[in-house]
Amino acid sequence: MKLLSDGKASAIIKDKRIVFIDNDFLSLIYHDADLLKETVALLAGKQVYLYPFTEFEFLRDVFAPQQRVLKEKFIAQSLFGHIKEDYHMKFLPKFLKNSLLLSKIYAHQGGNNRKNASSFVDLLLASILMYLTDKSILITGNKKDFPSCVFDILSVLNTEQEDGHMKAICLIGFNQRKFDSCYKRLDDLEKKIV
Repeated sequence: MKLLSDGKASAIIKDKRIVFIDNDFLSLIYHDADLLKETVALLAGKQVYLYPFTEFEFLRDVFAPQQRVLKEKFIAQSLFGHIKEDYHMKFLPKFLKNSLLLSKIYAHQGGNNRKNASSFVDLLLASILMYLTDKSILITGNKKDFPSCVFDILSVLNTEQEDGHMKAICLIGFNQRKFDSCYKRLDDLEKKIV
């Protein structure tokens, strides 16, 4: 598969200190050697970080031992950086607090109609982007988990799938101004209730 860029992706990746990927994108590059090769070229030597729960999502539900070993070897490659357990445990309470706040904002912005609410792991990834604001980006194959009320699409990569359909891969970043606006509206609403 050919990875088509809007031309901004390389500069954005180079500018950010930390690049995370979610399970959607991790699974795409695991199953497509050409896409992996093009992603490595796009990253130009930079590691992408796997949050421990992203690793869990990637490895869960694998019943065949041979497949599990292949997946474990895949994420052990030098391309991937891994969050140390002590760092993860130290900041997890903060990430959980941010995750809950983000889920409230998503629900408030989307009303009761919000289908396909973000998963727990995606909320944690969102909270990490929130915590690392200008230092990090996320590459995702599923933008809907990171609503535009809080996140910006910084760049879009497209790849043609085997069936001929195009798949959008988004580089997203946390937008503090959007978050502050959403938080104020939520806070105002909660003050009226209390």
